[in-house]
Amino acid sequence: MATTTSAHRSGEWLAAFMLSLLTLPLVVAVAATSVAVYRRSPFFVHQRIGRHGRPIPFVKLRTLPPETNPYVDKHALRAARVPWVMQLVRRVHLDEIPQLWLVLTGHLSLVGPRAEMAVLHQRIPAEAAAERLAVRPGVTGLWQISAHCDGLICDRVEYDRLYVQHRSARLDLWILWRTVKKVVYGHRVHLFEVPRWAIGPRLAPPTAPVPSTADPIIDLTADAASLAVSSEASPAVAG
Repeated sequence: MATTTSAHRSGEWLAAFMLSLLTLPLVVAVAATSVAVYRRSPFFVHQRIGRHGRPIPFVKLRTLPPETNPYVDKHALRAARVPWVMQLVRRVHLDEIPQLWLVLTGHLSLVGPRAEMAVLHQRIPAEAAAERLAVRPGVTGLWQISAHCDGLICDRVEYDRLYVQHRSARLDLWILWRTVKKVVYGHRVHLFEVPRWAIGPRLAPPTAPVPSTADPIIDLTADAASLAVSSEASPAVAG
């Protein structure tokens, strides 16, 4: 099992490295556009929950106005005044490309549950939340390509639960293929569309080891107000 996991991570790292090189011109183009529009750093970094509840940096290209609270949910973002060019970038998910770099650092996998903000993770049912935290979050995943990805993860936990309970290389490859179709053609996935051959047998629920006391753990009881205050105090999370 350890050999299989090591081989999977090595292949994932190589794929992320190649994709990072191939998409570098897009990153440069979007970054230049962001600087021209907002006159701020083109990269936006805030904190999400990683594997075992540890905080991880979540990097995106800046597409929202700098004054936007980085810890609000998608529904609140609909009121933001976003230039059309940045709306296009968000629609085709070009702002997500820097997350490939987090695969290289080991914070993310190519495929896995979406890394969530602490304030929204509290709203996920306990059993589903525990399952999500036991695996590494992904750049893409079953929820990210789903027909319900415009909503909140906490409202449709069945996508991530199916992935965690049936995760395999076959399912990862199918999700990567459907990610391409979603970006290029806008095709989204319902649970009934996931093929039987990709799902395979149900796995035993993953378990999370007890983290080292030296590792920082996100306080999932933190409320939205405290997160917003901390984000305003740090220039790295503005916008």
